[in-house]
Amino acid sequence: MAPQPDQVAGYRVITRLGSGGMGTVYLVENPQLRRREALKVISVADTVDDEFARRFSREAQTAAALDHPNIVTIYHYGVSDGDPWFTMAYLDGADLRRASFRPEEVAAVVGRVADALDHAHERGVIHRDIKPANILVTRRATDHALDRVVVLDFGIAKLTTATTLTAPSSFVGTLVYAAPEILDGRPAGPASDQYSLACTAYELLSGATPFDADTQTRHIVAKLTTSPARISEHQPGLATLDPVFDRALARDPMDRYPTCRAFADDLRAALAGPGPDSVGEAATSVIPPPHGTRHLASPPGITPPLPAGAVTRVPPTPAAPVPPKPTRSRWPLLIGAVCAVVVLLVVAAIAVLTLRGNDNDPDDPAAPAPQASSAAGAQLSAGLGTTCSLQDGNAYCWGLNDNGQLGDGTTTDRSTPTRVADLTDVTAITTGGPNTCAVAGSNAYCWGNNDYGQVGDGTTDARLVPTRVAGLADVTAVSTANWATCAISAGSAYCWGTNDFDQVGDGSTANQYRPVRVEGLDDVTAISVGVNFTCAIAGGDAYCWGLNDNGQIGDGTTTNRARPTRVADLDAATDVSAGAAAACAVAGGSAYCWGNNAFGQLGDGTKESRTAATLVSGLSDVGAISTGSSSTTCAIAGGTAHCWGANAWGSVGDGTLEDRPAPVRVDGLTEVDAVSAGERTTCAFAASTLYCWGFNATGQLGVGGTDDRLEPTPVSF
Repeated sequence: MAPQPDQVAGYRVITRLGSGGMGTVYLVENPQLRRREALKVISVADTVDDEFARRFSREAQTAAALDHPNIVTIYHYGVSDGDPWFTMAYLDGADLRRASFRPEEVAAVVGRVADALDHAHERGVIHRDIKPANILVTRRATDHALDRVVVLDFGIAKLTTATTLTAPSSFVGTLVYAAPEILDGRPAGPASDQYSLACTAYELLSGATPFDADTQTRHIVAKLTTSPARISEHQPGLATLDPVFDRALARDPMDRYPTCRAFADDLRAALAGPGPDSVGEAATSVIPPPHGTRHLASPPGITPPLPAGAVTRVPPTPAAPVPPKPTRSRWPLLIGAVCAVVVLLVVAAIAVLTLRGNDNDPDDPAAPAPQASSAAGAQLSAGLGTTCSLQDGNAYCWGLNDNGQLGDGTTTDRSTPTRVADLTDVTAITTGGPNTCAVAGSNAYCWGNNDYGQVGDGTTDARLVPTRVAGLADVTAVSTANWATCAISAGSAYCWGTNDFDQVGDGSTANQYRPVRVEGLDDVTAISVGVNFTCAIAGGDAYCWGLNDNGQIGDGTTTNRARPTRVADLDAATDVSAGAAAACAVAGGSAYCWGNNAFGQLGDGTKESRTAATLVSGLSDVGAISTGSSSTTCAIAGGTAHCWGANAWGSVGDGTLEDRPAPVRVDGLTEVDAVSAGERTTCAFAASTLYCWGFNATGQLGVGGTDDRLEPTPVSF
């Protein structure tokens, strides 16, 4: 262990209180106020750069603004000698790893933590790393009754995305307590914190964890594919708690409690039910008694919540779970997890995510078959297991519908086009996975999953039918993907939803439940939301903002951008598309792409990534371009469709499964006026007919089955 310093950031060090993967905590004396405080120095692998310092400052400010008796108070923060640090209130207590509790005390602790988390969620802040070590308790000296319960380390898990921290064998958002959606690469939200709190309560009461696995990989796979052990399997006297934990630990965030307080209330009620003696016996000796160690609060970190930002609440749980559907073991799942603090442990080729495929009944009235209309001006969107298009001013969607993203009022998958309820005069449509949006009558509407506020109605309530986006009029375009949404309203850009990487463009990382104007952009004519970044065309120039780890912002760097940043060397841009760590644009009749190029999705004939716009080879007279979330890109050139990039599922449409680093013409399609590359599925309008090809596990090709198609297949309306 390194010697204890005499001073840190101008504070006199009294003693070292503890060290861990995220850093070291000292008991210090404030030189001005002459009071004792806890100071935490966050461990980083390399010298802190300007980007990290900016994010650290912003996260610390957000954490310090949380004013709640059950959240540790942040006093001051900064960066000294390359090390970020902050000070907080010093409390002489023990964390939940070092204490034993009676059942009623567990209920009290969970209730206070729940109040703290709901308070943070209502202000757009997600903790991301709730676990016993981050909850501190103190007791009264007179009767040893519970005194204070304080949540530590707000947002440090999010802060770790800004640089590489030196935490060997650690996991950002400790694995045992991490929600499945985080392990699956999705943004954390209020429901994620509720899940972690439930894991903590489960362990305090039973002495076991919900999933028993002997390796990180097996734990991740179990959490993503199986249900947790019922708590009564460990402690039969806790059987009354089974339904509470069944809901709180549901794999789908939408199936959990609407708030942390709702979970805490049900837990308290269940503990007060039958069998208190056996419950008490089961719970009192689970955790060893306090060791008398002093604990500190941990770093400020903040993170926009599941919807973080404006209104706040996790989507309500359906009254009854959707019945299971037939499974298919055809969708390989690459699971990301962190093994060294910020370095994600990618568990590839370990699990196969079973997806359901169920065909439509042709007599189902929910799936009308209107006459096909002229494709001129028609729009379509291939998303994550779901596809949508416009016909005769109406919107139709098909494929995966587990979150109601088809907009027909159900959660039943559809393998043929199904009309979206209650929308007419529709001029644009976009689907980005768990949710879908459209423009109808110059207003924006969204539906489906709303965990991060991406529906834009000021709530996090799931919507099975179109819901009008708050505060927007004269809407001409909308784009949604990866739990964020943007639209063009009266020539300005507005964004809302998840904002972990500044993809909303408001200069913060707080989720937004309602549209927020993207400053600095005027005369906006095109907008596209990608995976944690966004691009737009304004005044003939291309701009991008958000995550930039692969150069997808296009400014020649890999520095994240909180505000719109001009894409270098593009003039007279007319179209733009943001995908997964890559973006493309049309400028001067040519196609340009930049960012990640592992599958040749940039179309320059190589697989070398680019941080600046690079000409796509062999295309001229380009009118539109689309790059999907699975690294396939397509464009319309001279009225024909061309695709390139990843092709393991046939999404390039050339009849093979070979990746293509340069454009390949899609045979059999002429008079093409719309094309969309989605998640391993591609669709195009050609000569007034819709064609789709590629992956089809959930019926997203719209051809009435779930067999993949390597070449364009017509879709009937």
